[in-house]
Amino acid sequence: MEHEWLIGLAIQTVLFLGGGYGMVLKNDMSNRTLKEQFAGMQKELEKLANVIITQAVQTNRLDNLTEQYMMLNRTVEALRRGNGFIHGHGGVDGEYNP
Repeated sequence: MEHEWLIGLAIQTVLFLGGGYGMVLKNDMSNRTLKEQFAGMQKELEKLANVIITQAVQTNRLDNLTEQYMMLNRTVEALRRGNGFIHGHGGVDGEYNP
């Protein structure tokens, strides 16, 4: 009867060690999968960063164009009211007076 107890303990120990080894393998596979997913996410984040930089540059260009348009509009309005190089129907008067 003492051998049965010893055999049961040996079987229990083998099962316990096998379960621990299985958990180690499962965690290793999970870590590899997570590493691959993080690498993919990093690539996507780099692409998004490039898109954001491009949008910021476009916004800056639009702001500059808007400023230039407003300056041109003010100049045309000044000329329309008679301020600037052209005074009346006489042609060029000499100086530009904004």
